[in-house]
Amino acid sequence: MSRTMILEMPLNEVMRPEIAMSLQHVLRLYTVGNFLTAWRNPDTQRSIEQVFDSPEQARHAAVTCAAWLGVSVPPAMLNVPAWWRHDGKTVHG
Repeated sequence: MSRTMILEMPLNEVMRPEIAMSLQHVLRLYTVGNFLTAWRNPDTQRSIEQVFDSPEQARHAAVTCAAWLGVSVPPAMLNVPAWWRHDGKTVHG
């Protein structure tokens, strides 16, 4: 998948519906690219963190999306509740 395709991917295709809808309607962030651009602004970052279940969950989403673009990110040993969209399969962990 090309970098452009990742940046243009709609948030509702990668995030849980309630998170994606809040980001879209409240913050007007519609794509992974919009999300990552907004994440760079500290004020917007705080607003984004409020949409997720926790600030750590929002950070995990930002780091994961950045990693899709090839940004080198060290692994984190966090147990973060799922923010990503499930494909309907039951996930056991």
